[in-house]
Amino acid sequence: MTVVLTAIFSIANAQNTQWYGYARTCFNGENWQNKFITFTSQNPNEVQAVSETFPELWAATYVDGYVWFVTMTRSLCKAPFDEETQTLGDYETVVPALEQYNLYIDMAYNPVDGMMYYLCQDSQYYSYLKRSNLTTPSEIEVVGDFDVRLWTLATNGQGQAYGVAYESGNLYEIDLNNAATTLVGPTGKEVWYTQSMAFDLDTNELYWAQFSTSSDHGLYQVDTETGATTSLGEIGLGTQLTGLFMVPQATQPEIIDAIYVEGYTAPAWGEHPDFDLELPSDAHYVIDEVRWWYRNDSVPWGGGSLEEEDLFDRDDVFYQMGIRFLPEDGFAFDGNLTVYYNGDSSPFNPSGSYVMWNGNYMALTIYFQITNPTSIAEQTAESIAIWPNPADNILHLDVMDGASVSVFDMTGRMVMQKRYEGKLDVSNLVPGLYAIKAEGCTVRFVKK
Repeated sequence: MTVVLTAIFSIANAQNTQWYGYARTCFNGENWQNKFITFTSQNPNEVQAVSETFPELWAATYVDGYVWFVTMTRSLCKAPFDEETQTLGDYETVVPALEQYNLYIDMAYNPVDGMMYYLCQDSQYYSYLKRSNLTTPSEIEVVGDFDVRLWTLATNGQGQAYGVAYESGNLYEIDLNNAATTLVGPTGKEVWYTQSMAFDLDTNELYWAQFSTSSDHGLYQVDTETGATTSLGEIGLGTQLTGLFMVPQATQPEIIDAIYVEGYTAPAWGEHPDFDLELPSDAHYVIDEVRWWYRNDSVPWGGGSLEEEDLFDRDDVFYQMGIRFLPEDGFAFDGNLTVYYNGDSSPFNPSGSYVMWNGNYMALTIYFQITNPTSIAEQTAESIAIWPNPADNILHLDVMDGASVSVFDMTGRMVMQKRYEGKLDVSNLVPGLYAIKAEGCTVRFVKK
């Protein structure tokens, strides 16, 4: 009674994963032979076809939107998988013939090293482990010989590999670096013919489509600590299945909509920056990189990169600090992410800027000038008057009509030059801090 209750408990808690595989034969009359089929782990007996007839094959697996498989003639092929309709499209041959004299029994993709691994058997029934990079899949490398005759191969998301031995039914852990095997334990099932194993990559549980005889077959969940199996039921009317695989569910990352930078004081022109950057203790992002550059006034896009110890030794350049943030695994930056600093309730100072690429990382760029004899910081009440400041569209200056007016951004790049005629249209400027030079004076304003 205890055994029965344990089996019922395991089945009740099994993930209801959608499984796929290649039906070599079906003993109960359905026309599924040489087609890919689908079923769930909680009801493997209900089977549907998801492809038209494919070439005869033993090995297949799923990688990033494609089902890869090796035919009996050793052609490596792939077919696009449509997650919405759960169907396979027309396949293409990637490598016409991998090599001669080997039967590709099973295959598995290792996401850790990005390699496809193949379980092969030669004409003398010896088992080999081989692999290739999918960028150059025809370049097959022999990893090593197995010391037992394995009949299945499966890898999990951490790069751990397992297989079941022919005849004995023992579960082994496989070292993908050298094909060495370590006995885990007996599965309690015989292994004689068509088999396939795969991990549920969402739960890290190992599943096995086992077939020994017409009365001994089905879908099993396998304990990778002991090798013990739990039956989940018969696979669709006696189907012999190879190439078992599942399609991982896309996990939605948690969204980060704000970055908080502590310990930074945005410098006024002519002042040394004060910073000792820190992040909140519960932040789910890190500072990946801090870089420094300088730009020369006379060559607006000139300059170069700097090491921090070489900073602040020139008086003819603008300095620029770039900070790159990266979200932790499972998190992503929102497209409208806002940067705050030193606890301010308003976004980052307009003298800086921040941009984001593809939601993967966010780069904060801060512009400042260390020394400059005509820097804005040195202006006094004798400077020209401007109003309103901040300005939205129109700016007024206390200068004579016809005076030459030049506007510079914080990199020192001239963004506007014209004659003053009672007002200055700044509507086309990007919001931020600017410097205006007119009649020998320099003054700053903020564009809203």
